[in-house]
Amino acid sequence: MEKIGKKNIKEICKLIDQVIDGSDNKIDYKYIYSHLNEALTKKISYDDIVLICETVIKIAKTKNRIIRHLEKDFWDFVNKVPFQIFLIQKLDITENEELLSNTDYDKTGKKILSRLIGLIQDILEMKDDNSKGSDLRRSSSLRFIGDLINYYHIPIAKELFVKSINSKNVKEQYTALEGLENYFSVSDDDIEDDFIKNLERIKDETEDRTVASTCLQIQINAGLIDEMTAVLEMDDWKDDHYDY
Repeated sequence: MEKIGKKNIKEICKLIDQVIDGSDNKIDYKYIYSHLNEALTKKISYDDIVLICETVIKIAKTKNRIIRHLEKDFWDFVNKVPFQIFLIQKLDITENEELLSNTDYDKTGKKILSRLIGLIQDILEMKDDNSKGSDLRRSSSLRFIGDLINYYHIPIAKELFVKSINSKNVKEQYTALEGLENYFSVSDDDIEDDFIKNLERIKDETEDRTVASTCLQIQINAGLIDEMTAVLEMDDWKDDHYDY
């Protein structure tokens, strides 16, 4: 059995390559999560993130059963990187600073985040097979963007969320709605009539109270309705969906 020891990102990604190609069946997979968390305690390089992005794409494309168990560990890592960049690498951000995907910024931290947005785009452009793995990676991608818009202006954010609110993947749909709730709390963008109609349809059709209330909170944050109106609409929703 593999000895327990600290592994850097290059070594971690090499382990995944071995799992995928079947060249090593003695790897103790449960330590991958620990290795990834340990890597977050140190300064992360741009080359490290390129390796992570390449590995996440490989994981998404393989049907290996063991890999499915490890995929969540990598997405947990990806979603922790921004906080690592801000706290450990102390990346400075100006108000309303723009962040684009796959852009060669001067600041290493910002360049890393830009590369990760490129990963998110690649994942969301992959065919959705409605599997648990697809739901995991798509919802995790949207969560990454949803958190990052608290710090940066990301031009593609709204479009990515809107594309996913009608998803049949439960986590993906909810994370997209959460992202829009957050987006309209930090942005004064106009909200289109077709989008409002879609939110209303989702609210009326869903059996999930949290989904319904999030649809209403998006409209509150966008300045379309007030909180009292939302309360009354939720009462109507409960009358339609709950048996008393």
